[in-house]
Amino acid sequence: MPGANSITLSYSTYGSMNKSISKKSNLAFTNDFPGLRGVNIMERNYPIEPFLVFTEFLMDRPVFGPHPHAGVSVMTYMLPESKQGFINRDSLGDFSHIEPGGLHISQTGTGMFHDEFPKETGIETHGFQIWINHKNEDRYVTPKSMHANTDEIIEVLTDNYKLRIIHGAFNGKHSPYKLVTDVHLFHIFLNPHTSIELNADEMAFVYGLKGNGKIESTDVTAQTLVNFNKGGNMVQVNADATGFEFMYATGKPINEPIVYGGPFVMTTNEQMRDTQQRLANGEMGRLKHYVK
Repeated sequence: MPGANSITLSYSTYGSMNKSISKKSNLAFTNDFPGLRGVNIMERNYPIEPFLVFTEFLMDRPVFGPHPHAGVSVMTYMLPESKQGFINRDSLGDFSHIEPGGLHISQTGTGMFHDEFPKETGIETHGFQIWINHKNEDRYVTPKSMHANTDEIIEVLTDNYKLRIIHGAFNGKHSPYKLVTDVHLFHIFLNPHTSIELNADEMAFVYGLKGNGKIESTDVTAQTLVNFNKGGNMVQVNADATGFEFMYATGKPINEPIVYGGPFVMTTNEQMRDTQQRLANGEMGRLKHYVK
């Protein structure tokens, strides 16, 4: 039966078996744009689907300006330690503050504009930009925004760890929002000399943030990505004397064709042409540049 630290997933965990590591990658921040550094993990290069983009970023000024998205869910999760948060705006009428420890999700579907930038230029923000794939049947869902302040993120506290449920469910507790794609994403603070067992779907990965951990006999530290093989349904993570802070993601790959077109993600070239035409027709709304 599932143990005390198990995730609530859509399959039974009777006969649990640890997943084996398929790949360990020691990554680093790169200078992507003036004012923006990132550790960029893309589905093109790593087996993370249904996640498509998983980027840890440091950003201290507006970089992109208003821009559209369609066919994908775009999440911004601000780390609790961030010096400040983001302002988020979109063509659906949202104007909100993604505070440190909070998040915002744009489930873009048929298309929408959004804009995110540090609340005060010159003060660094620290967080994650995450894209989650949609099934073909969900490419054209009605766009909507989901927002959670830091005190609205569900947390599970034990003597061994603090676990923040960014999306999905753990120990019977659920995030108060639900994407059309079923994924589980946790931010975990593991105390020194402790461990945690996490249920896993077909795809799972661990991304290190601080301290030192160990999975099997493999050392994991900050900006280390560990991908797992498909077999097995458990992942065990151990912390050394420093403790270990990390992100954990798991889900079932959609395994459908993916067509990228800048900020758009579709299943077919015909859908991409249709989406680009709807953008040209103004069907995704409008969003002017921000003026204080």
